[in-house]
Amino acid sequence: MFSCEKSKMAFFMLGRVGLNKYLRLQQQILETQSYASDRIQVLLCEHDPIISVGRMGSHAHIRLHSDRMKAGTLKSVWVARGGGCILHRPGQLAIYPLIPMNWYQVSPGKVLRMVRQAVMEALRELSYTPLKTDLDFNIWGRTGLLGVTAMAVQRGVSCFGTYLNVEPEMRDYGFVDSVTRIPVDQSRRTMSSLLSERRQVVRMAEVRSAMVQSFADVFECDDYHMHTGHPMLRSVTG
Repeated sequence: MFSCEKSKMAFFMLGRVGLNKYLRLQQQILETQSYASDRIQVLLCEHDPIISVGRMGSHAHIRLHSDRMKAGTLKSVWVARGGGCILHRPGQLAIYPLIPMNWYQVSPGKVLRMVRQAVMEALRELSYTPLKTDLDFNIWGRTGLLGVTAMAVQRGVSCFGTYLNVEPEMRDYGFVDSVTRIPVDQSRRTMSSLLSERRQVVRMAEVRSAMVQSFADVFECDDYHMHTGHPMLRSVTG
């Protein structure tokens, strides 16, 4: 059981949002959704091309030609989360569960397990078969790393989340190591995609819908609300 009380959830479909703009939105939410909040907010969006670097990442994990990075065609940004380097592009679904952990009395480890469970169950509902591994909280498939889970805790609220490659342009992914360890049956530290996994058209809308239902099920929420955009997004510049 997730909690002794009914959980409250709201899902926000943000569409395509620049990573830096999302980070400012997330910070605003964290400043208001503090220890006393009882509502889980799950934000889903896609990001413009950029590489984020977490606490376990370094520029040694980015093997793109230095001239291209210097030219600004693909920038990198350091972020205050776990995990390593993640290449973001449209076609990758960013899933951000902001969970007031003190209210629901859950540990960071339990949050990571439940987030991974929700993503994996959504994929199963879509007829994918993610592989089970105790190595990490990432999502692995037959073709490799499908989703990276990289989170943090700020003000008693979980932030950041899982980045699932649905059908992004795969250019450059082979040059960005997103994990440092791999399961014994895997050979690459770079990301694959759902499109590569099944070689069929993947509709982002179907993936988002499956994620909403799966997160509601895993976090035991019978009554949730869905929104387009976020009321705080209008006040975020850039």
